[in-house]
Parts: sequence; structure tokens; C-alpha cells
Amino acid sequence: MRKTVDISKVAGIEYHGSSGITQNSIDAIVNIINSGGQIKSAWILSWFDGSIGEHSFLLRIFPARQVLIKTGFTSGYSGEGPSGLSTALKILQLHSVEIEEYDIDRAVKQRIEAGCLLSSDLERLEKSRPIRPTRFYDYILRQPNLPRETDVRDVQQCFPAAINLGLLDERLVELAISLLESPDSAINTAFRRLEDIVRDRICIYDKSGSHLFKKAFEGDKSLLHWNDLDGGEQAGKVGLFVAVFLAYRNPRAHREILFNPREAVREFMLINQLYLLEASAVARITNFVSSE
Repeated sequence: MRKTVDISKVAGIEYHGSSGITQNSIDAIVNIINSGGQIKSAWILSWFDGSIGEHSFLLRIFPARQVLIKTGFTSGYSGEGPSGLSTALKILQLHSVEIEEYDIDRAVKQRIEAGCLLSSDLERLEKSRPIRPTRFYDYILRQPNLPRETDVRDVQQCFPAAINLGLLDERLVELAISLLESPDSAINTAFRRLEDIVRDRICIYDKSGSHLFKKAFEGDKSLLHWNDLDGGEQAGKVGLFVAVFLAYRNPRAHREILFNPREAVREFMLINQLYLLEASAVARITNFVSSE
């Protein structure tokens, strides 16, 4: 006879990841972090069949969101599942998430896999005690002769090269959307567009690159400035324009640049900073003293 579930008893939480598919579950955690979710705590929900464990995560996300990462992680042997569990824990530790572990029974595990945890399941977890002594450190795989920085590099590889549109100057959003598909075109267009913007602002059309930016921003008689009281700050910002064009734009003008998604995103964000600086610059007002 087919079992039915009383909807009124089902916990009002989200379910991410896929049972039995480790990478999907890692990606689910990464996507939450990349979307700005602040994970405050993570409960490892563990079920063991002998020495082999199956694990899911119940995440509490600020301010009052709960997400269940399905059972894509395992322990007790060598393989993708235990390696993925180690990676997930490293990600959470790097983000200073409070981690606890709780044992669950087979019925709860099955409801997790089906995506229908009950409110009573969560209530029992709230009242139960986390595992002591702490066990989850044993799930983290580390080479004893390698520095801890290796953990950071392992975690970084889980995060895809991506542009946060919310950080961009609005004039770059269209190019950012096509960046990973056509990086050379997007980056070159961004550089050329910035030069055109500055030319139009200062009405000088016979200069380009570093010469253009020095004319626009350099020195006490520059046409544009940032109201900096310290001349060193003004000089530093001008130097940023010049350095980025010399180091990145000029090589692109003379040879084909091999595509690397992470390098493309980093370069694009450097250009974005120049756009933001240009947008905040104001015209320098010159006081004229008229003679009678």
C-alpha cells in the first residue's frame, strides 16, 4: 500500500543537492555562498550502516532560512563521497561556520532523501545533543606534510569563475554577461569604451592609452580629479589607469591572449575599478580673475 504524507506535518525548509551525487551537493553549498547567503551553522546529519556513513547537512542561513543539503556525502572508505565530505567541511570552516554533528535513524535518512522531513524530526534534533567527542574532524582529509594553505586552494577550486553583476559599473553589465563566452571581445571593448568615455568628457580626441589618462587626471592642472586633499591619492589613481593599460590592454593590442576564465574575470574586475573611478571624477573648476 502506498504511503501518504500529511503536508501539515512537513518541515518548511528548502532542499538542495542530490542524494548520492557528491558534486551536486558541493555545488549546492557553493551556490548558497556565491549568492550571498550567510551560513551561520551547519549540522551534519549522519546515518551509519556498520562503518560506512552517509551524511547530509542542515544549514541555518541568516536571518531565518533553513536549507537541507541532501545525502551526497559518505565516509568510512576511500572515494568521491568521503573526499567530497572533506571538501564541504573545509568550505564551511573557511567561512567560520559553526559545525555540529547528529546521528539520525534510517527513517529520517529516507525522509531526507525524499525531501519530506517532518517538523517533528527537526524538533527532535533541536532537543538532542550533538556528538561528543567531536567526530567530524576525522572526516577532513589532509596530508600531514602539506601546509594549511593547501586547504584554501582546494576550496577555491570549487568556486567557478563568475562575475558579480552587483559590483559592476552599469556600463559594463552587458559586456560582463558575454565575458566567459567571448572574453577577448568583451575585455577589448571595455578598454576601448573607457577611452572613448574619457575623450568625450575632456573633449580631446587625439590621445589614447596612458597619454589620454595623464592628460585627463594627472597633476594640479588636470581636467578631471577626485577632490583628493592629498596629491598622492590623485597620483595613485592616475597611476592605476596607466598601469592597467600598460600591463593588460597593450598586450591585447599586439597578440592573442590565451583564454583562462579566472584570469579573464580578474582582468575584467580591474577594468571595472577604472570605470568606477572615472564615474566618481569631477571636472576641475578653474577660477579666472577678470581685469577691468
